[in-house]
Amino acid sequence: MQWLRISTLLLLLMPLNVLSSALTRDMVVLTSPDFEGRPSGAKVPHRSAFYIMRQFEKPGLDVQISSFEFKRGFFETGTGHNVVATKHCTSKECHAPIVITAHYDHLGSSGYRHYPGANDNATGVAVMMDIARRLKGIQLDRNIVFVATDAEEKGLHGAKHYVAQIGDDPVFMNINLDMLSIQKRNTLYALASKDFKPLKTQIESQFSNQLVQLTVFFSSKRMARKLNAPKIDWLRASDHYPFHRAKIPFIYFGSGLDKNHHSTDDSLDKINLEKLAQVSKSITGVVLSLASVNASDTN
Repeated sequence: MQWLRISTLLLLLMPLNVLSSALTRDMVVLTSPDFEGRPSGAKVPHRSAFYIMRQFEKPGLDVQISSFEFKRGFFETGTGHNVVATKHCTSKECHAPIVITAHYDHLGSSGYRHYPGANDNATGVAVMMDIARRLKGIQLDRNIVFVATDAEEKGLHGAKHYVAQIGDDPVFMNINLDMLSIQKRNTLYALASKDFKPLKTQIESQFSNQLVQLTVFFSSKRMARKLNAPKIDWLRASDHYPFHRAKIPFIYFGSGLDKNHHSTDDSLDKINLEKLAQVSKSITGVVLSLASVNASDTN
């Protein structure tokens, strides 16, 4: 099928040891010209949505596409398509779920210009799918719901739709992944709800003795000062914000500023795939650690 085609040239240029990684394969596919910069708004889901759907099906998750309408300017509407995959709890007593989000849409293409969206946000989607693979066969006493959101770039519409759909159903927390490319600083940042202050050491410990370290903030303003980005409101910057508005605790993982953001230079060759794999492993550790914390779960 056409949506499964990937760039042969890119694959040939990758070393064999790198090609063995499913995480790397996902990055190659999602950023390839065949995926057209992963545009959003069409009535039919983009081929990237079907690719993501298939990757979630492989480890046995229950997957569906959830479509929604959103405003495009004053007079037009577009259609978004979230990919929702659930790893079901198998215990007799299941606690409230963890919802992991990462937006898969990007800027698309403009004429001859292709916007690969490697860091923004192929990294988040690839890590999310990798977490699903890492959790295969692990039994948990809560559902883990993976949501590849659409139309984030146009106003967080996919996350808003998902939060509206769950209504009053209890959710333990949201983990949002957006722009995870680690370069020279070897530091990943997290903005978390104040609910997780008592668990700060536990969360950061998943990155102990690793090349990439984690710094957790509980204040958007403090994070902005640390990253020397005073104009950015990190609380409202990505899909964790609709969860926050719904009073659902969250942790947002990101690498901070990127000089190639929203440019054609946000490409695969700028991504350190070894560091991205470590980030995926460490965030999986965070998920497992928090999934087992029942004392802080009142639902």
